[in-house]
Amino acid sequence: MAALNRSLLQTQVTFLISKRFRGKINIQKPRKPHFERQLLVDFTKPVYSIPKSKLPDYALCDRGEKIEYVKVVDNPFERILARECLDWFNKSKMVVFLHLNAISMEDKTPVFAALRKNNMHLRTYGKKIVSMATKGTRYEAVNHLFTSHQNIIFGQPENAAKMFKILKKSPQLVVMAGIIQDRLMSKNELVEFSQLPSLDVARSQLCSVLDSAGSSLVGQLTKAQQSLVSNLEQHVELQNNPKQDTES
Repeated sequence: MAALNRSLLQTQVTFLISKRFRGKINIQKPRKPHFERQLLVDFTKPVYSIPKSKLPDYALCDRGEKIEYVKVVDNPFERILARECLDWFNKSKMVVFLHLNAISMEDKTPVFAALRKNNMHLRTYGKKIVSMATKGTRYEAVNHLFTSHQNIIFGQPENAAKMFKILKKSPQLVVMAGIIQDRLMSKNELVEFSQLPSLDVARSQLCSVLDSAGSSLVGQLTKAQQSLVSNLEQHVELQNNPKQDTES
């Protein structure tokens, strides 16, 4: 029997068994901790300041405190970008401001290439760069459209219809406003402008209207003379052929 007990798996017996002393822990009047533990508790105890509701009025006044101003660092690269941005504003007769939603570079690259192919350029500038570029110029009002980095399209007015056709394929680029020949326009005004015919077609339509007005005026002035001449011709024919008149 003893050999059988040795061959079987025996359970391990712990040497120490934890047991709660006196059944329950005294929470209301706990025992004082050890000196080192009490020292650690006192050292790590958080310190809260006096709430503002209990402070006197003179303590809440901040007029005597010194205001620290952020030092503005002159960045030469930002000045170069500002000159480039102002140059785009000056040489472009059409400037369109876009609101950019979340879009990947993979989806944005075809839009950039399509605009470049149609002689339009998509640029990205921050608020500080645009503020430096347009300060003291006639474009200073566009600073209200910027909150952070913004996308701008520079081009010519005759390409407005192509621009809306390209942006229709990417709804992440939303048109906010634009400048057409030094005139600030809303999105609806830009859409109406893009639907207008080209300058050559408008000139030909104007020439046809002016030509039709002149021809109608000449026709109205010569109508009485032409009718008088036709009546006189008929009268001469009747005088030359009296027999035909009597037979008729």
